[in-house]
Amino acid sequence: MIDDTLLVRTMRVAKKEPDSLTPVVDDPFDLELAVEASGGDKGAFERLMWRWWDRIRGYCAAFVAFDAELAEEAAQESLIRIYKALPKWRRESSLGAYLYGICRTASADVMRRAARHHAHNVQVETFDSFPLESHHSTGEGNVLNEEANRMLAVAMQKLDPEDRAMLYLHEVEDKGLAELGEMYGLPLGTVKSRLFRARDKLGTLLREMGYELH
Repeated sequence: MIDDTLLVRTMRVAKKEPDSLTPVVDDPFDLELAVEASGGDKGAFERLMWRWWDRIRGYCAAFVAFDAELAEEAAQESLIRIYKALPKWRRESSLGAYLYGICRTASADVMRRAARHHAHNVQVETFDSFPLESHHSTGEGNVLNEEANRMLAVAMQKLDPEDRAMLYLHEVEDKGLAELGEMYGLPLGTVKSRLFRARDKLGTLLREMGYELH
């Protein structure tokens, strides 16, 4: 099982849209490591991946519907592809967008391979930071219980992989509209509408199960 805190650390209800439009700025140390790694410095690559490993695993897990085995395979595949692709990075895009783009392709390929071999066995993870309220619960303070967490995981798994991953990046990794637009090659308005539809669908699925997403 993948550690819950790795998958979803905080899913916020309200976003600050002005922050979502802030221009993408790469971490200077990440940039330095990426430049060194692209020149063949394996130590720099290892340090860069050490800094990015949680984010890579979390994104891959979201894309593959939190299947632990597929998530690990996708993350490892991403590492290999990033190592091979870094020398080709010419900074036309932000480093984050470049790395997540590689993870996105690797995760999609892993899912396709799994589907071909009928090996997709979704596991349920716990999401303890979504503000859910059960219509059937009488517990004081609407405390999330194990069943609510399970239902949230099931609902997340029903989203389209691309939408699920985009929602993860926006809500968990705090990626703004500008960076998501760059990553997916979409205008800001399209990104915003896709995020809205994904969250709305998630809310609908949860309501059908007897829960509310606030």
